[in-house]
Amino acid sequence: MNDAMNDEVRASLASQRDERIAKVAQRLRDGETARDVQADLDNIAAYSKILDAAGPKPSRRPTWIAPVIVGLVCVTVAGILWSMKVPRTNISMAAQTGTMRFSLARAWKIENAFHAKVMHLERLSTIQAPNLGLDINEASADAWFELRGDAIDLQTLEIGRGANVEINNDPGEIDLYASDAPLSGKLTVSGKVHVSAGPRAGETTVDGTYELEVPETVEFAVQKPQRIPSQLSVHAPAAAWKLGRISTAQLDFTREEKRDAGERFLTSAIRSGTLRFDDTSSTLDLREGDYVRIRPAESAVLLTRSAEDAMHVTLSGLVSSVRVGEGASERNVAPSYLEYLYGKKSLGFFWGAIVFLWGMIWSIRKTVFR
Repeated sequence: MNDAMNDEVRASLASQRDERIAKVAQRLRDGETARDVQADLDNIAAYSKILDAAGPKPSRRPTWIAPVIVGLVCVTVAGILWSMKVPRTNISMAAQTGTMRFSLARAWKIENAFHAKVMHLERLSTIQAPNLGLDINEASADAWFELRGDAIDLQTLEIGRGANVEINNDPGEIDLYASDAPLSGKLTVSGKVHVSAGPRAGETTVDGTYELEVPETVEFAVQKPQRIPSQLSVHAPAAAWKLGRISTAQLDFTREEKRDAGERFLTSAIRSGTLRFDDTSSTLDLREGDYVRIRPAESAVLLTRSAEDAMHVTLSGLVSSVRVGEGASERNVAPSYLEYLYGKKSLGFFWGAIVFLWGMIWSIRKTVFR
């Protein structure tokens, strides 16, 4: 019976023995003799022998092991949720910048965006305006043309999906570069205009001035994607401009600069801005020179417009990555899972689950730790 006796049997025997001891003590106090209580004394002795034969009560594991394990589980889960960033989050960004670069998730069409007296385009494969002497078709996209006149309007510019685009807004000039996708567009000119063009850089085959009574249209295109970017330069835009909705797969605000020795390096064109994480209501202020790289979802909305020798850029919607900084200082500033749960008012659910886990382990501790 040694090890077979369980705790309940041992406790029952001990309780019965204690009750008999209490009764015998009471009878003796009431004046009865030892002979009168001898039978009870024999029973008490029998109980004691049985309990002694069963051996001492086995020691138990400390009862604090289960709660400590559950506590460690809670801390570990909370640490993981704090350190892991959510893979997607909603943001609202507004920034002033001199440059932005992006890759197109969808084809992009600009309509009636720029109006100026001078526009220059480079690295094109076709240029068509017969009434202006323009009829260039090149297998390689090396052709160029420039218009100088009373009124020049960019009617349309279409750039294909997957293109890499860079827009620079410098004092008195806007430069747009596009590569890795076909593009096409139309310009209209009216009044007096000077036209110059050529099939490749450094070669001029058209150079004339025209007085136009009715507007003329110049059509241009790049038929095959090329790594070297085509360029549109708008000198001294005549009015404020907007570029419509842009769907991007990648966005940053870095710009390539040159040092005196011809060495090229990247700088940030950010001047100021704010970045708000809508899922957590937290806000990050962007300072001049901050490097910012974002991977928007296709549904995110990117808009840009002119703003006093800069561009005002807004981005709203779902993104898969938000990184700030350069090199070793670059960091992912997207919310952690814990911040996301708190922002969504779901932290109570998280701690409720932890309490449930604690209770479940505590309720089965006898089975787990016996």
